[in-house]
Amino acid sequence: MSGMVSERKTWLFTWNPNLWAWDDPVYGYDEMMREVSSCGISYCKWTCGTTKSILPGDRIFLIRLGKAPKGMVASGKAITGVFEGTHWDPEKAIAGKKARRVYIAFDKILPEYNILKMEELKNISSEMYWSSQSSGVSIPPAVAERLETFWEEF
Repeated sequence: MSGMVSERKTWLFTWNPNLWAWDDPVYGYDEMMREVSSCGISYCKWTCGTTKSILPGDRIFLIRLGKAPKGMVASGKAITGVFEGTHWDPEKAIAGKKARRVYIAFDKILPEYNILKMEELKNISSEMYWSSQSSGVSIPPAVAERLETFWEEF
């Protein structure tokens, strides 16, 4: 046994309302925000781009892109590793395309009028590219630490 402890990784996931409304009455943004508010947690599966290395316990931050307001809207932890599932885009799903996904236990979902805005994220780290086109981007440990501290106080 090497004695090495695996460090939890932190990942940036994306949500673009122009591509996916996330307005389902049961599993939509507003409903999940209410669940977190009332019971501290809400579960959802999310596409993780091309990455295959997300593990249960890894930290997830969800950023809203595409239309204003842009910025960090949610956080949670991966509760599964990566698996192949139904594509989120209905046309691609009908065509039989799959997407890599993980289940997330969200522990914080902010109202859209009070998110951690893009300008504030750039102040946390100007070297991190916050506007990724897909989910599953690794956040470097030093940036993740600053983000976590700021997020906790926000």
